[in-house]
Amino acid sequence: MGHYCRICGRTRPNETFSGKGHRTHVCRDCARMPKPERDTVEREEEIFNYLKQSHISKKNLARLKTLAASDNPRIAELAAIVSEVAEVKPHKRKRLRVLAHERRDLLEALERTGLILAHHW
Repeated sequence: MGHYCRICGRTRPNETFSGKGHRTHVCRDCARMPKPERDTVEREEEIFNYLKQSHISKKNLARLKTLAASDNPRIAELAAIVSEVAEVKPHKRKRLRVLAHERRDLLEALERTGLILAHHW
């Protein structure tokens, strides 16, 4: 059956996980990655998951503001875009329609960064 690795997104056999890897759901290959690279993957996934939620809460907005101040420019850009989207339309229902009518620039930014795919997942 195996386990799911939360970094690479693959279901891997039990042998590819160390003792701590089982608990943290990180395979050995991903555990060997440099820490900044692993953190970048985790933060991107976190930001994409905010758009999958039906409602982006105030706590989520606070976390997005923290991520927007990140040293990594990609993470900062993604977090800033999602934060703006959440301020315009925090609920997922008809979010893209509202953005298309009111904030075309945000919709284009979602498309340019690939965040629009997370909305439809």
